[in-house]
Amino acid sequence: MSVSENATLTSKGQVTIPKRIREKLGLEAGTEVEFILDDDGSLRVRPKEPPMERLRAIQDQLSTHEIDIDQLRRESKQAWESQLTEEQS
Repeated sequence: MSVSENATLTSKGQVTIPKRIREKLGLEAGTEVEFILDDDGSLRVRPKEPPMERLRAIQDQLSTHEIDIDQLRRESKQAWESQLTEEQS
């Protein structure tokens, strides 16, 4: 279910997140939030995830794909070596 509330931008560029939305998102004083501006111009606000939780989420996503880490390392090393060789020529 969508929740819609209005707020006013201050001269300092600040907006107070309405209480009903803060409660729904579990936001408390001091909670970091991130703003995501979508291509269609809509703005999303969500609690910022701690870096380790973000890395775990990425790891979980990647674990569903068959990825050969050793092959990625070899290809990366070869690409860097090629780049360095070109720069030295």
